[in-house]
Amino acid sequence: MKPVICNYYLTCRCNARCSFCNIWNDEHIPASEESPVEIVCRNLSDARSLGVKIVDFTGGEPLLYEGIYDVLRYAKKIGLKTTITTNGIIYPERAEEIAGLIDILQFSLDAANKDGHDSVKGVPSFDRVMESIGIAHNLRVRPTFIHTVTDENISSVPDVMALARKMNVLLFLNPCFSYFDNNGLSRKNAITLGEMAHGKGVTVDRGFLKFFIDGGNKRDKPRCLAVTSTIVISPDDKLVLPCFHAKTLEIPIEGRLTELRNSTSVEFEKKIEGHHPFCEGCTVYCYIRASLFRRFDRYVLPSYISAAHYLFELHR
Repeated sequence: MKPVICNYYLTCRCNARCSFCNIWNDEHIPASEESPVEIVCRNLSDARSLGVKIVDFTGGEPLLYEGIYDVLRYAKKIGLKTTITTNGIIYPERAEEIAGLIDILQFSLDAANKDGHDSVKGVPSFDRVMESIGIAHNLRVRPTFIHTVTDENISSVPDVMALARKMNVLLFLNPCFSYFDNNGLSRKNAITLGEMAHGKGVTVDRGFLKFFIDGGNKRDKPRCLAVTSTIVISPDDKLVLPCFHAKTLEIPIEGRLTELRNSTSVEFEKKIEGHHPFCEGCTVYCYIRASLFRRFDRYVLPSYISAAHYLFELHR
């Protein structure tokens, strides 16, 4: 099977301090070691040749990457669908430059009010997100709020839904997964989220939510196909295996992405994907989302329907 998505970490730098994320507090790859545009574009070209259809430019805060316009433009040129999730802090400065180059533009929103949002983000940013939405609308860009649902903020989901409708912004509700010292959304509240997430402009991946409620990946019968379905590239030009959140191997690419994807190292990782001790109970959406479409079971149809619903809302 060919990979369908590339999670391209352009930078580990971030100008927010989200309580449910540790990339900003981890050992960063400094800006001086981030790949230049030429290397990123070469890897994108090879990823496209390998079968990738979507590139998710991520981080850190992807808009901090100096060459974001150039890599977005190149990705579109070679036929890749592009997605970016941003905290919105510097979007107003880069909005006109990148308008029309992002197929799915998501703004992270953690509460429907300034105090709640800024508390989770760790920096004042609510006003910038609101400003960013206005700018996006003026540029005829269809924005999405992505709301990471935790045990602490689930009671405010109806308020977030109301704000999204008021601002004519799509809303994607994503259960917080367990990562570093974060316990993630409880099973009870995941069920509650499924009951809440209804209405025009509101989407939750119901296949993934079922998977989440069922306890995530099982090592004895793994559902995660992170290595098969996803190419993960770090800011300093390394192929990350099996995934960024539980990396055990980082291989310098140096223009050899196609060769590496066909190497014995990657083939071995494909055979044991989802079987690692750290894979038990994993619900990291960045990898499960593509994996769910690769096998027909109780999760795949709800995921397809959710994706179709979101895309319909996005383009109507």
